[in-house]
Amino acid sequence: MYVLYDTRAVHPLDRYEYARAGAAAELAPVGIRGRAPRDLLAVMSVAQIGDFAIEAVTWAADSEIVANRTDRLIRACDPECYRIFLSVNGGVRMEQAGNQVSFRARDIALYDLSRPWQATHTTGPMPMQVVMLTFPRALVPITRAAAAPLVGTLIPRNLLGRSLIAQFLIELADTASTAEHESDPDLVVVLRECTVGLIRQRLDQPDGITPRTRRLLHMASIRAIIRRHLDNPALDPERIAEAANLSPRYLHKLFQNTELTPMQLLKRLRLKACLHSLLDPSLAMTSIKDIMTAHGYLRPDQFARDFKQLFGVSPTQVRSLAVQRPAGRER
Repeated sequence: MYVLYDTRAVHPLDRYEYARAGAAAELAPVGIRGRAPRDLLAVMSVAQIGDFAIEAVTWAADSEIVANRTDRLIRACDPECYRIFLSVNGGVRMEQAGNQVSFRARDIALYDLSRPWQATHTTGPMPMQVVMLTFPRALVPITRAAAAPLVGTLIPRNLLGRSLIAQFLIELADTASTAEHESDPDLVVVLRECTVGLIRQRLDQPDGITPRTRRLLHMASIRAIIRRHLDNPALDPERIAEAANLSPRYLHKLFQNTELTPMQLLKRLRLKACLHSLLDPSLAMTSIKDIMTAHGYLRPDQFARDFKQLFGVSPTQVRSLAVQRPAGRER
């Protein structure tokens, strides 16, 4: 993910105006009003995955701040998108289309970015955390009029698949990287199926959160867990299952009729992460051994064999090619 704004990067006296400027540069720009707080933490990170934008926000202030998406701002910039809004730990109130929501931890609601809305960031003992998934309305094969009753309302907690989607979005925000996820076709598929399925399920339409969608969500969650723990050389199916709140038996069942076992997927993701690091100019002075170790490999000989088997070249050859690549030219 890339950081859109982070108030920790500026002087405390400049943070409020800096946050206001950052909010005006968001995908769906908003205006911020309210008394300037003495202490303010505002961080927003974004990753683009196909047609989907995953956005993570952390906010803490000693006074309430209101964010408005007005008709004027919509006329100036209308991405024509829906947004699934997930409050990780509460601490925000939102209003759209006459519907008001005071979010608790893990609450999810749907918003239409082409309609005005207002959000109030409340004060509390811990920073507010939010994950937002924004996607074009054109991706949803449901008329805007049919979806309108859902806008600004909570997705019921007992809705099939809702909790699984919440956990998936949190894990995705923790691990999302433009370089690693932008062209991941599996991730784009699961995002499309879970967003459309969630809306269909909420409207009691067929083909909502289907068994296929739940399986895709579980597999995407497993990949996110593996990516987050690649540095752990002891990572194994039992630990992956525990982190995903699954039984080891169900974990292996998910991998039936797939091309990889859990350990093969772990190895492939490790090697792809190593490849990405070897090609990263900012890591040019980091040794291959340190890169290998940072991604959970302990034996250089095993790493070299696995790497060449998957990519057809050695880590040393990749590093050499990366060094020779002309500046500014993408692979």
